[in-house]
Amino acid sequence: QCHVITVASHIDEVDQRNLPNIYRKLAEISLSRLSQQSIVNCGLVHLDCRKLVGGELSSFTTTLSSACQSIRSTNTREMSLYCHMLYALLEEKEENVYTLDQLMAILSESDEYCLPQDVEEITELLSSLHTTGLIVFLKNNHTPGNSWVVARKGVLLTEVN
Repeated sequence: QCHVITVASHIDEVDQRNLPNIYRKLAEISLSRLSQQSIVNCGLVHLDCRKLVGGELSSFTTTLSSACQSIRSTNTREMSLYCHMLYALLEEKEENVYTLDQLMAILSESDEYCLPQDVEEITELLSSLHTTGLIVFLKNNHTPGNSWVVARKGVLLTEVN
């Protein structure tokens, strides 16, 4: 079961004697972004992206499939149908950032999505989406209606001064 898959290019141009150090560094970089997870039985698959055929591609596909199955079977944070619908609604709208009050107004006007109208339930759904990294939800405990929902996180890099 592989917890980290690193995809890199031009493996053929790397000095073969230095590969173990490169793999160790890639693992350190990947793991530094995860919380206390480890690599378990993670095989290495070399692909030449200029020739994606044959046994190497088959081996990669098998490794990737195994990793996905492992993630699905060990994932304890399953997304509810409401989370999927709320995310679809946020993706459909053109705005990047909403307040919770604005989002609640959109929900009350929408006939397409059958979502709860309760602020606390929507707050829980937004928190779940935030935890999975799909959105940014900045909860305001004093005035919940003023909480911020950032539907497209990239806007934080391009639009915020």
